[in-house]
Amino acid sequence: MKSVVVSPFAALIALALWPAQQAFAQAFGEPAPLVRAFRNPEVERAASERPVDAHGHDHDHAHGRGHDHGVESEIIFGFTLGSDTHPSGENKLAVETVARLGKLTSHYVAVGQKLEFSHTFTNDLSMSFTLLGDYHRISARRGYEAEVEPVAGRYLFNGFGGELRYRFLNRATSPFGLTLHMEPSLAFSDEASGLRGRKYGSENKLIFDREVIKDTFFAAFNLTHEMEMTKEKGAAAWERGTVVGASVAGSWHVAKNLFLGAETRYLRAYEGLSLATYRGDAVYVGPTLTLIKGASFMNLAYSGLVGGKEKGSSGGLDLVNFERHHIRLKAGFHF
Repeated sequence: MKSVVVSPFAALIALALWPAQQAFAQAFGEPAPLVRAFRNPEVERAASERPVDAHGHDHDHAHGRGHDHGVESEIIFGFTLGSDTHPSGENKLAVETVARLGKLTSHYVAVGQKLEFSHTFTNDLSMSFTLLGDYHRISARRGYEAEVEPVAGRYLFNGFGGELRYRFLNRATSPFGLTLHMEPSLAFSDEASGLRGRKYGSENKLIFDREVIKDTFFAAFNLTHEMEMTKEKGAAAWERGTVVGASVAGSWHVAKNLFLGAETRYLRAYEGLSLATYRGDAVYVGPTLTLIKGASFMNLAYSGLVGGKEKGSSGGLDLVNFERHHIRLKAGFHF
């Protein structure tokens, strides 16, 4: 009988997903999604005092208060992020799960989880603290037994992390939004091999986005830089690696609580931290879905490997440095 691995974050995931499930059930019949003004008591009071016309349209759009009346763009794209930050003093609790599946040499399943609590210190600056979880199950494909270290299915607490977001340009008052996003972490296993050890890393993004059609279509562009230093248990030396890339995404507001979109990501892998030794590249394409109800949200994204190759390879996709499938699910709420 196969054993069943239960994540200690399961209850938290269920708690975060419950309001999103309610949003899906009422996606075509609830009020407009995550109107950020109404998470700010001062703006809510001001809105209640504004005159409206016979059709109920509010003519005071409070442009001076930032993006009070718009959709929050950070969460509507997928692996690609939007530039928006939350109002000063707001908190967020979220659970994020990223699954990476399929390698050339192994039957490969890797799932990383993150429990995140964030606080917004100013309208442009937020910071968060995260707890990390990890699941790996790896077995060699036929003919690659000597190259693959098997990992029996197991879940473990995998360390700590953080997140810093600073918004340089507010897209409500500028031609586009611009935000710096940094995610440092300390982990107790190797993200690629699943073996125990120590890993220091940081995933950094420079985020651009724009509301192309008001309240209807949103576009984002990210520049990505990931670096890590890993030392597996019993190893004599540290391994260093870097991934750089870019992504572009669009998201359509198709119903009152529902956004559908698509994104493309291009990634390049290097050995070391200096980008001197190129290892391979990858192109990922896939759809995104976002549900928003009040202060709760759920975002689901899938990316499939469709291009790129390993350095020195005569053809085929790079399934040595990258995986065939990426799936990301993030759900949470603001308070």
